[in-house]
Amino acid sequence: MRAPRWLASLTILMMAGAALVSSAAIATADPRDDAYLAQLRAVGLTWPPKTEEALIGEAHLICYDLTWGWTPQQIADDVHAHLNARGVTLLDVGTMVNAAHSTYCPGNDCDAPTLCTGI
Repeated sequence: MRAPRWLASLTILMMAGAALVSSAAIATADPRDDAYLAQLRAVGLTWPPKTEEALIGEAHLICYDLTWGWTPQQIADDVHAHLNARGVTLLDVGTMVNAAHSTYCPGNDCDAPTLCTGI
């Protein structure tokens, strides 16, 4: 079971991501959101209530980084560097990166081909 402190530490990062992708417009349900959160739950990750939008926002930021040529490992290392002191493991972050990639941006094409190294 993952430590509950992971939830608190991840919340700050996720809220920033949610602010980037959320809007005041009427929300429509996206089945990919449920699939992404289900993948995280399936491996035992948990988070505080009402922070799902932040997790989903982070997933979209992960796709953005992939689009600009970052490898999944580079993204995981970068996120982990910020959250390691708060008890978030590289495995947890790797799970997030892999779930985001497979759910929101499978086979995404790089917008900066000279930077891409085979996503």
